[in-house]
Amino acid sequence: MAGKRPVTLGIFGSGDVAPELVCDALNSQFDFGPEDSEGYFAPSEEFDLTVYLPAGGSVTSAGVHRVWEWAMRCELPYRALWDETGNELTVDVLGNADRPEDIVIVDDVAAALVEQLGKSENPMLLVISQDEALDEATAQLAAAVLRAGIPVHDLARALLEITWRHLPDHEPPETPAAETGSGAVAALSVVADAPDVILSAQESAVVTEAFTQAEELLDAIGTDLMTRIGATRESLVRGRSLLAPKPEASPEDGEPKKTRLEIFDPEQNKWIPAGRGRPPKGVQKRRVPA
Repeated sequence: MAGKRPVTLGIFGSGDVAPELVCDALNSQFDFGPEDSEGYFAPSEEFDLTVYLPAGGSVTSAGVHRVWEWAMRCELPYRALWDETGNELTVDVLGNADRPEDIVIVDDVAAALVEQLGKSENPMLLVISQDEALDEATAQLAAAVLRAGIPVHDLARALLEITWRHLPDHEPPETPAAETGSGAVAALSVVADAPDVILSAQESAVVTEAFTQAEELLDAIGTDLMTRIGATRESLVRGRSLLAPKPEASPEDGEPKKTRLEIFDPEQNKWIPAGRGRPPKGVQKRRVPA
């Protein structure tokens, strides 16, 4: 783990997302290696990830389950924030946690996620939109996380950064107003111990006009180009995923069930549980129902 950058990922959202997009976007973002013959990805050489997954009847969505699948294939540690409700997807998230303490019982999953991210190193929230829209619970969580200074990205739109313009029903934190004086404006000091910069009325007008023009340019970009970036990036990621080698299809359709890995022990002449970590090179392996 030495030398790797620790990152904490929180997941939330009611949308669904293609598994190819999840794997391609997150593997590229966090530098995971190629897929092996069993569908596992080589570990990241740059990042040390910890994942927080919402567990409950209303919060374990299809998209959250897709991220859980990716975390399993990367052999990542994860913690489940569980409100003691469930659905058919929650069973997988709870049933495959490594340790009992990795299931944290909470009253409010969203509030607990904000709290965990707030005290973690290098936190990031991944939201999962549906048809490029966030449901109200996810939008409210995203606003709370942004107020805490934590970045938010939409996994369903290929990690599009979520800003306040994506949350029109939520107010951003207030920016302190600049002090004013007779015929002059005192600019906010960027460095706490640096002297204040005092602008004349004419200089203030020039700066204000520059800000106005910049904001108008950003608005023009936001209403045209920026609205197309997410869809274009998603299309590129999906196209790239179609060119990548795919693992052999499982003989059973549907969502993956809880399984365990076994290896063949020639000395005992039988199959035994593989345990944690990667099996020895060259050993015979198989997956069986847990």
